[in-house]
Amino acid sequence: MLSNVFASRQTFGGFSLSSHFDTKFSDALLGFNGEADVYCQGISDGVAHDYAMDYTRMLQNRAKGIEGPLPRIPKGLFEPNRNLIRSTLDRMCEKYFPSK
Repeated sequence: MLSNVFASRQTFGGFSLSSHFDTKFSDALLGFNGEADVYCQGISDGVAHDYAMDYTRMLQNRAKGIEGPLPRIPKGLFEPNRNLIRSTLDRMCEKYFPSK
């Protein structure tokens, strides 16, 4: 069953995912991870930092073709901060995985 999941082809942002190693996709994922990590590490508020890391993981999974829900909004994370985190990380993701 698991081999069927990896054998299927999916596309995201112009990249195709298959059982073969895709260097273009891997480079894009590494670039996004590096930029998102620097951004998240710069967030001093612990609640906002954790949310940003969770949102980053969700975007990484979507780039891999794995759909999942938005991260739970933690108590103490105000809407302006949440919107800023989402928009910043969404722009980073779009930079490395442009949608068609």
